[in-house]
Amino acid sequence: MTQSEIVQIISAIIGTIGFGLYFRVKKKRLLVVTFGGFIAWVVYLLCYHYTYNIFICNMISAIVVSIYSEVIARILKAPSTVFMLPSLVPLLPGGALYYTMSGIVQGNIGMIGEYGLQTIKTTFGIAFGVLVSTVFIYRSKNNRTTSY
Repeated sequence: MTQSEIVQIISAIIGTIGFGLYFRVKKKRLLVVTFGGFIAWVVYLLCYHYTYNIFICNMISAIVVSIYSEVIARILKAPSTVFMLPSLVPLLPGGALYYTMSGIVQGNIGMIGEYGLQTIKTTFGIAFGVLVSTVFIYRSKNNRTTSY
């Protein structure tokens, strides 16, 4: 693990804590939320180390965080969104979105294309990951409760 990756993980943890406080997560659940953000970024870094594909890495991270949030929500008897939303914050394309908007303002088509595509891949990766895990969880839940 490089020094840059350690700084990224620490930044992800701090960002997750910040959004956990912003979303008014109870203090006793803040550690669980923070661990979710940690998981999200570590999974992203591991995936990116092997694939270099932003879409795939964000999708896999979102799947892992969504499943983690659903499991923790059942254990702590709370809505899964309490854990999922702040935990997904490290994956959000803040920098890419900033540079996309900067390119729009400057009229720099190359910048718009490069960072706009990165923003779209990241966003769709997160959305698809949450969708896949949610469908998987609710299908498995319905299969357990259905009797024939």
